[in-house]
Amino acid sequence: MDNFNPNFNMDDYGKKYEKKYKRSRLINIILLSILIGVIIGGAFTYGILQTQPMDITKPVEAASSQNNTSITNTSEGQPVASQWYTSPVVNVAEEVLPSIVMIKNKVNVNRGYEILQVDKGTGSGIIYRQDGYIITNQHVIDGATELIVILNDGTEYKGKVLGQDLKTDLAVVKVEAKNLPAAKIGDSDKLRVGELAVAIGNPAGEEFSGSVTAGIISALNRSLNVGEKKMKLIQTDAAINPGNSGGALVNQNGEVIGINSVKLSSPEIEGMGFAIPINDALPIINELMQNGYVKRPWIGIGISNITESISKQYNLPVGVYIGRVYFGSPAEKAGLKPNDVIIKIDEEKIENIEDLSHIIENHKAEDVIRLTIYRDGKYMDIDVTLDIMPPTE
Repeated sequence: MDNFNPNFNMDDYGKKYEKKYKRSRLINIILLSILIGVIIGGAFTYGILQTQPMDITKPVEAASSQNNTSITNTSEGQPVASQWYTSPVVNVAEEVLPSIVMIKNKVNVNRGYEILQVDKGTGSGIIYRQDGYIITNQHVIDGATELIVILNDGTEYKGKVLGQDLKTDLAVVKVEAKNLPAAKIGDSDKLRVGELAVAIGNPAGEEFSGSVTAGIISALNRSLNVGEKKMKLIQTDAAINPGNSGGALVNQNGEVIGINSVKLSSPEIEGMGFAIPINDALPIINELMQNGYVKRPWIGIGISNITESISKQYNLPVGVYIGRVYFGSPAEKAGLKPNDVIIKIDEEKIENIEDLSHIIENHKAEDVIRLTIYRDGKYMDIDVTLDIMPPTE
């Protein structure tokens, strides 16, 4: 018994073995618990996937039909998103662009012994009717000896000015064509601040024709001068640049809600564009189509404002000063004279030209209005019968 150890104690050995056995058993219990947990978790996950399967090769439907995310597999087998968002502007552009035209304004220029025809500029227009009626701004066609209308598909027509209105900066051009893609007309009275606004036109000429910019309706009823008239306009942050004049401002449904007027832009102003509300423009447009000009009531006077400072300086009442009375006008027939100052119309106070214009425009030809005037230190009333303003040549 070479390995006999006289100091060996059986009790000590048993205790050591018991401790080792207990520790081994505890480790086995822990490992078994982990294994059971994994098996149960896997079975639970499998059950969920069986009841709610996911196919990553198909598009994931978002809350809106316009916001689609599709998942595809790369060559390495990794899923990637091929499209995160489809803007509503895409559909608007596709629908409206065919209804927007470019208008080239050509004028004659004297060069020594010859007359040359040169391009004055370009602008935009909206196809209003399928039979060739096009809406644009008056300043786009002003002074033209020839107009070239270019459709979105590149087709060219010669255009003829049917009518123009300097006061509202609106005009109607006619081309000899049929079945043109007329724009849908919306209702500008129903606009709300914050709605989508899309401006479509031809900024900077042919090079950037058919451009689309998007923003929102920033404000409504902005009072600004358009042509020779103060109008309530739509303000937008959609970019409106030179060449966009006469183009369309449309809503998310692709309906024309305004006519872009870059004439109102300023280098000092960023992010502010303006459009003539379509509801205000349509009566003018329809009258231009019918008569070639707008039948407005007319007094027939050249006027200027007498402000507070001018009033104190010349000892005159605040009001509207008559500098000229046109020959054969209602004013001449009624007995108005240069140097008269209009201070009231039908007992309504007149402090400036805007006040006077507002009252006159709310009347019609053959209406009789009573003017209270100041003349040579005296106040007097004069009745004037309004007539139709002669067309602007």
